[in-house]
Amino acid sequence: MLGVLGQVLIYIVPFLLVLTFIVTIHELGHFLVARAFGVKVDRFAVGFGRALFSRTDRHGIEWRLGWLPLGGYVKFSGDLDASSVPDQAGLAELRQRVVAEHGPGAERDYFHFKPVWQRALIVAAGPLTNFLLAFVLFGLYFAVVGEQVIAPRVLTVTPG
Repeated sequence: MLGVLGQVLIYIVPFLLVLTFIVTIHELGHFLVARAFGVKVDRFAVGFGRALFSRTDRHGIEWRLGWLPLGGYVKFSGDLDASSVPDQAGLAELRQRVVAEHGPGAERDYFHFKPVWQRALIVAAGPLTNFLLAFVLFGLYFAVVGEQVIAPRVLTVTPG
């Protein structure tokens, strides 16, 4: 018998690895579409809690791996809280602060000031990327393994 440690290694570790992979692909969908529309991103994180690994690239994006691999997020510049939904007063204050710090027109680089259709595409990109991942994985599976088809065989013929 394997015991508790064996059960953890057989079931929980692979589950967390697959979950981390799926979350990374999901968040990458949000990230890539946001960057394609010119949205400034502060952090791309996989996992929560204290950072196991953190690196800031030349664009100022912090790439972070948290110790608790149960999710992830993309933090857009200007996000005031985890929900990314500021109220009108917070939005006006954010616009004033961005213009004061970076000059007029700088607010166009922020998620909250993008047109609605761009924000909708950024939000939808994560689930759509997961759908695409499933499509690719099933395609690879059926291309490599295939589908077993058993040909029908007639063993005997009975009269009548």
